[in-house]
This record gives sequence, C-alpha cells and structure tokens, in this order.
Amino acid sequence: MEKLSRRNFIKNTSAGLLSVAILNPIGKLFASNKKEIIPTWNELIDFARWCPTVHNLQPHLVKIVSETEAELYYDPSRLLPVGDSQSIFATVAMGIFVENLTIASGIYNKKIVIHEIQKPINANATTITLFAKLKIEKCDVIEKLSRDLILKRKTSRLHYDGNPISNNTLHKLKSQTEEFDHEFFSTSDLNFIKSIIEMNQQTLFEDLESELIRDELDKLFRYNKEEAETKKDGLWAKCMGFSGSLMKSVFTNHEKWTKGIRKSLLSHNYKNSFKGTSTVCWFGGDFENTDHWLRAGRMFARNWLLLTQENAYLQPFGSLITNENAYKQINEKFTQPTNNKKIWMIFRAGYSNEPSRSFRLSTDEIIIK
Repeated sequence: MEKLSRRNFIKNTSAGLLSVAILNPIGKLFASNKKEIIPTWNELIDFARWCPTVHNLQPHLVKIVSETEAELYYDPSRLLPVGDSQSIFATVAMGIFVENLTIASGIYNKKIVIHEIQKPINANATTITLFAKLKIEKCDVIEKLSRDLILKRKTSRLHYDGNPISNNTLHKLKSQTEEFDHEFFSTSDLNFIKSIIEMNQQTLFEDLESELIRDELDKLFRYNKEEAETKKDGLWAKCMGFSGSLMKSVFTNHEKWTKGIRKSLLSHNYKNSFKGTSTVCWFGGDFENTDHWLRAGRMFARNWLLLTQENAYLQPFGSLITNENAYKQINEKFTQPTNNKKIWMIFRAGYSNEPSRSFRLSTDEIIIK
C-alpha cells in the first residue's frame, strides 16, 4: 500500500508539474499582454473632451509626442481676459481635463501625470501656447469611477425637484475632497439657500453693468442651435434655460433691462430658474498658484462624477467667487475652511429632469497635428 501510494503521488505530481510547465507560459503571456496595454491618446481625449470648462470654452489642445507622452497646450482665443484675467479657472479646467483623461485610462490601470508645467496660463497670449507635458503611467490604485460617467455628466440649470442631496452622497463628496487636502461644506437650510440665490441674482445684474463683461459674454453665447452646433463651444441658450431671443436682447440692448418692469421680469425669471434647490455646497482649499488650481480641478472633476454616479446634477455659482463684492459677502456668511484656505467654488446640487447637452469640439479638433 505504501509503495502504491508513493507511486500515485509521484505520478500525480509529475502530471501537475507538466500541466504547470505547459500552461504557465500561456498564463504569463496573457498577464503580460494585460499589463502592456496602453490606451491611445485619441481614445482618452474622446472621453475627456466632454468634461466641463469655464463657459464651455474648451481651451485645451493636445499634441501627441509618443505612445505614452503628450503636450498640453492652451488656445488663448478660448480664455477670458476680462472675467478670468489671471486664468485661474482656466487652469482649474485644465486640471479637470487631465483628471478626466486619468479616469478614462483607469480600465487599463493607467493614469495621466503632469511632468512639467511650463508657465502659468496667460490670458493675453497671442498664439497657441505649451502649458504642460503629460505622460501615461501605471496606476497601482484601482479606479473607482467608471469612465462612462464622463459621458453621462451634465450641468443642470433646470428646476430641481426639492429633494436635498442624501447624507450618504454628501459623505462620499467629503471623503473625496479630503483626499486632495481640501474641505467640503454643504447646507440644506432653505433660508440660507434663498439668501444665496438672491445674492447670486444681484451679482448677475452688477456684472452686467460692466460693458467689458457684457461684450465678452455676448461673444460666448450661442443664441440658437445652428450657431451652437456650428461653433461647438460657448453657452448655448437651450442649456442656459432661457430663450435665445431674450438672452440676445439682454446683452445687445442692455439699457432696456436695467430698470422698470423689464428688470423685474428678468430678475424674477432668473431667480425662478433655481426653484427646487435644497442643497448648496462649497469647497475650500489652497488656491494661490498653478499647482493649487490644477489640484482643485482634479478634485472637482471627481466630485462632479460622484454626483453623476448618484444621478444628481450641479450648477456652479461662479459669479459669487469672481465678483469682488459678492466674494466679500460669502466670506462673511459662509463657514470658512481652516488654515487660511480659500472658498473657491460654490454650487447648488440636486435632482432634475435630464438637461440638454452642450456641443463639444471633436477629438480631431483638440489634437494638434
């Protein structure tokens, strides 16, 4: 019995070793192929081009250098010399774009790393300018966000349904924010939210008093579908929730809307567009230089997709940050971040019908040949 058992053991062991010897090279081959798959820049850009940018201007351009290297440029004609003179939020948008590239590459266990930043974005530049160098690298962390969320994400300026963002979702946002050393705040106090909406409306009228701001915005608005579809950028009236003719009149015949019943109607319509808002959120973080702005953008990109994952939408209150008087007021009213960090983004979040999608530049238009 003992000899028979030993003989069977040797026989079985030999067979097992033979199987390993035969199959292991194949296993290694498949494992090797999986590790070596590198996404194309075209594929990644085809996703990332749907990311949000300031006023949907899409200043990013990419020059492919090699399979794993690329250069990130900006088009100064797609910047805001008046509304964003230091290109702070254009830089935040660059961070959002790069983080969307990373999320799109996650299924390959890859990430996009900024290796070199040339100079801060200059709103007064006259030619397409190199901003940073990018590289596809291996990522040791499993990507938790599906890249399909990039295609699903939209800004909603519609009426929200009155339901606040759930505590579970707020907790996810807070945790994600802290991973980037930022702080997250939110409120569902309806009286406080009402005061924010009123402040936002007042800020709009104050901004529209500036001829320079009006002229800059007028060039960005797409008052009809044909114009929006042709230019594939800017603020399409349909996505803004107002008729194109009304918006065009406000910008080209501004004096008619500065007093009397027209001003009251415009004010009422604008405030009414925020109906159903039950959650307002804001971020605080280091916000002094290009590195800070890029990091803020990367964080915002992920939080926006987290909301999308929960079938929720957001709408930034950009003017509350960029308008000097409004920013002074929010620093008096809002809970402040610690350690001299700054509030740099305020937005409403909630649930609405599916909003319209803005047009985007094609992948070929973003890639520099």
